[in-house]
Amino acid sequence: MIQKTLLVFLMLASFSMMFLSERPIYFAVPLWGLLSSLSFFDFKALRLPNILTALVLCLGIAYNIYIDKNLLLPLTSFLISSALLIIISLTYYKLRGRLGLGMGDIKLFAAGAVWLSPYQLPFVLLISSLTAILYFFISFERVNVAATNQKIPYGPFLAIAIWSVWLSGDYLIRLLQ
Repeated sequence: MIQKTLLVFLMLASFSMMFLSERPIYFAVPLWGLLSSLSFFDFKALRLPNILTALVLCLGIAYNIYIDKNLLLPLTSFLISSALLIIISLTYYKLRGRLGLGMGDIKLFAAGAVWLSPYQLPFVLLISSLTAILYFFISFERVNVAATNQKIPYGPFLAIAIWSVWLSGDYLIRLLQ
């Protein structure tokens, strides 16, 4: 129950963030809808549907064309994000002997990266990891089952991070300068 309540709260809070951003509403609403759908599906089934992830990618390409952005930067973000999470996933598998990230998570990160610059990708990983850790501690604090055997959907946390970083634009990068 706490998971659904937390997810609904985060989705409503993230929807309201859209009105504080300078991003075009006609791209923000469909992106929010797709990321929310992916989050709910991942919590329910522990998988991310390829069709929804592909729509995030296609909408991101359309957004970049709309803002007259050179498609080289989104392509670079796509390739960096894909390679990075594949390396992390393979390394985890070699060390632990089991998968830590699913291919759906890798595809979602890559599709979301098309909306961002390569410089924003570390923020997505930081925000998604911190929110997933927070979720873990809130959800499994009172459960008697060994925590290491619990499966946690990572897609919702990636979705929240992609959304937040996209809405913030280059503000996070300017903060570090």
